[in-house]
Amino acid sequence: MLKHLLANYCRRVYFGDEKTPIPPGVYHPSILCLSCARAQYNYYTNFSNKSVEEIPDEIVLLLAGGVFVHRLIQSLKVDKKSIWSGVEVPCSYELTAPDGSTITIRGRADAILGRGVERRVYEFKHVRSIPYKPQFNHLLQLNFYLGALGIAQGVLCYIGYSPYGGIDIKEFNFSFSTWHFEHLLNRAITLHTLITNKTPPRCSCRDKIHEIQIL
Repeated sequence: MLKHLLANYCRRVYFGDEKTPIPPGVYHPSILCLSCARAQYNYYTNFSNKSVEEIPDEIVLLLAGGVFVHRLIQSLKVDKKSIWSGVEVPCSYELTAPDGSTITIRGRADAILGRGVERRVYEFKHVRSIPYKPQFNHLLQLNFYLGALGIAQGVLCYIGYSPYGGIDIKEFNFSFSTWHFEHLLNRAITLHTLITNKTPPRCSCRDKIHEIQIL
């Protein structure tokens, strides 16, 4: 019972309107940044044209596993005022596929700190153990928000656990990269072409896990 209630809570606060289908041709940067193209393909071929309430609880909880940590960091205040100039900031980017159709990449930046030229986009990642350097796919996601919002600087913020079991945080500064932005756009074009042609790619994972399960 609690698992289902938790999944429904995540649907409301993380995915928004439960009755709005995921339209074809619209892709989320968080999914495009999955390292395996088959996992990306599986997600959209299984869930496009379905409402969020039709997605299994296990998938919702997997995708929204860090929602509580996100909400905690986004709620930080000093003198009763939020430290952020914006949270869950929507952004999108459109491009044309080789077949002439429109591809839309749509997402929400976790938070923005500062104003004007001092603005920085923050991307939060809840992890078991904090890496010693930023992961490539996480930089891709942060960089997309920088490009879509026209902001030059960002911070990839890992929230994990110290060796003693307490909460630990590590921040990595990052400047907008045209190469990273174009790389994500190419991922979107590749995925869109695979989905349009109904051609599932091979799973690139060592155990080929996405040949038998969705994510």
